[in-house]
Amino acid sequence: MNPRRRARPTPPAVGMAAGFLALAVGLSGCGWQGESAEEPAPAGSAATGSASTETPSPHAAITEALESELGKLADSNSLPNGEAVAAAFTAAGFPAGSVEVSADSTPTGLEVDSIQAAAVQDGDCIFGEVRDGSAYVTVLPVLSDGGCFVGN
Repeated sequence: MNPRRRARPTPPAVGMAAGFLALAVGLSGCGWQGESAEEPAPAGSAATGSASTETPSPHAAITEALESELGKLADSNSLPNGEAVAAAFTAAGFPAGSVEVSADSTPTGLEVDSIQAAAVQDGDCIFGEVRDGSAYVTVLPVLSDGGCFVGN
């Protein structure tokens, strides 16, 4: 007679069991925790980190002007050329020669999805983009070479 051997778990089954155990332990802390340990700030007092105490961006005026100029451009042309985007930067107050502009077409001659431009302002890059009739502006750090676009 052959005695029956006890089945041993296979490595994948052991891994799945460990995964389910980790999931169960992780989810056990996701429930209601009772009252918060942090007391809310009394009415009328300024809480640290709230929107009311944040300092405005040093680029607020120029980014608003750029958003306005690029918005006008996007309203009149859903995908303007690079010259028009550079002109919008100049109209917003950037020096004419300081604006880097992306290509108007791909290397194979196809139309691009968006036109982007950027200029350095007080140690940061102010980027503007026109895509699908909408304008976007964002502030990013200057690259190590002092420019805003990689490869330019």
